[in-house]
Amino acid sequence: IMDKPETGIVRKEIIRYNPGTGRQEMADVVVAETPLEIVIGHGPAGARKHSNIASTMRTPGDDFNLVAGWLYSEGIIGSAADLSGIRYGDHTDMIIAELSPGTVYDETSQLRRFPISSACGWCGRFKDRGELPNIIPRNIMVPASLVCRLPATLRSGQGLFGATGGAHAVALVDTNGEVLIRCEDVGRHNAMDKLTGTMLRSGRLPLSGYLVVFSGRLGYELVQKSLAASVQIVCSL
Repeated sequence: IMDKPETGIVRKEIIRYNPGTGRQEMADVVVAETPLEIVIGHGPAGARKHSNIASTMRTPGDDFNLVAGWLYSEGIIGSAADLSGIRYGDHTDMIIAELSPGTVYDETSQLRRFPISSACGWCGRFKDRGELPNIIPRNIMVPASLVCRLPATLRSGQGLFGATGGAHAVALVDTNGEVLIRCEDVGRHNAMDKLTGTMLRSGRLPLSGYLVVFSGRLGYELVQKSLAASVQIVCSL
């Protein structure tokens, strides 16, 4: 396996120790984790500005959807129409997202003290986004038996986890238990941003008729991101 971070997998030389066989030098594969700069272009046509608004650690491979989902979850964009384009910058660890000329952007409200880590999508914010405006309907119900099937449903499609044992995942599931999309990343909040961005860019938000299931603990940032996408039922292992 070649060292290709863009596939989400990198090859590493490791030393494995077993009490019975002793020390063994060997190759192993691990989930990729590399930094990403997020730059946005904003302002009216003819007077555009470009601002570096965040740096995050992520698993490469779905960067455009990751950034689109992050911008939506942060409230920087409210729809796909607010994003006029997205591209790589000087290198593949920089994404430039161009806001539509009419999209209002307040630079002071989005400042972060620190880079975003793979562990937390909300660390370092100067100001919490606060109360989200979404009013989520409570008009779907699913049987407990469907919820109990979700861990196996999620695990069956975790190719990156299967290869490395080091990736988190989220799946979007309908009320019949059918998976619409799975996303994986070293960070669980990144996986949710990839899912949200995919649905945003394909015109399928809000997600009020669906469930999401996460592979790990359900932290604050995952609830906030799910709420931003109008998900009605959130499950976690």
